[in-house]
Amino acid sequence: MKKLIPLSEASSYETLYTHKFYSINDIQLEFSKPIKKGELRGIYPELGRDSSYSSRVGETGGLPKAIQYYRMWFLYLKLALECEQKQIEVVIKPNTYTKRAGGRTTFHVPRETKYLTVDREFYKDWSLDEVLVRSFDSWWKDHRYLFEASIPEVITDKTVETDDDHVYLKIDKRFNWDDLHIFLNKEIRRRINQPHKYQVVGKARYIQLLNRYNAVVCCMHGMSAKQIFTDRACYMRAPDEAGTRVDVGGSLAVSETKSGKLKYSGAFRRQYDGGIFHLLEVCEGRFGAGFSKQNKTD
Repeated sequence: MKKLIPLSEASSYETLYTHKFYSINDIQLEFSKPIKKGELRGIYPELGRDSSYSSRVGETGGLPKAIQYYRMWFLYLKLALECEQKQIEVVIKPNTYTKRAGGRTTFHVPRETKYLTVDREFYKDWSLDEVLVRSFDSWWKDHRYLFEASIPEVITDKTVETDDDHVYLKIDKRFNWDDLHIFLNKEIRRRINQPHKYQVVGKARYIQLLNRYNAVVCCMHGMSAKQIFTDRACYMRAPDEAGTRVDVGGSLAVSETKSGKLKYSGAFRRQYDGGIFHLLEVCEGRFGAGFSKQNKTD
């Protein structure tokens, strides 16, 4: 850690709030916008915890995760590409302060920043130039094959070209169905459910991923913590559960000080840190890992 200086000696630029840092550096996001509540309703409804099925199967194939997760991967990657293209100095750890010398002196902890670089070799099949400028729905139509497992089908051709992505079976129509189950469990089951190259890992919930994304994008657009949490667009969604983390009206709960003042900065920081974590992981060619105290940016 760098040598800390007393907070009183830090310059006004060094102590800027993160959204002010982006504003004063004239950050202008063109392709990445925060997602308003209800904006994604329709064929891709906003769902929190997706526990109905382990796979979403449609006309063209099956997905290990609901499509919303691939949408969020796409949006984080689009943001990373825009930051890379525009050479945006991304705040990885916002500045803060700490008490030292028996609590008598408050020291300034400087912000940490980074210029992002996306692993283009990993994403070579994603058409990255299109990711930056196209909508997810448009891009997905041409690239869904990267994520979907093809639907099982009956082969009727006399000759079959084998490949590494499929298992081909020849089954006698007279074979007993119950015995076939035994065969499938013994010989085939271990070959199925192989990992995808582009796989959403972990168990992060869609609403969590969305809130974290909105926290980073709104901040880069110059919005303060209070503005992000109180905007009528409802950029911070309530999780799909009851409890103290949910306010009446559907937004994330914000704790209060002893005097009753709402602590927007602390609530925002948790979402921002998570968003930065996901932004960094998409640059490395992965997405969806759980965000915890062990991998916090602070």
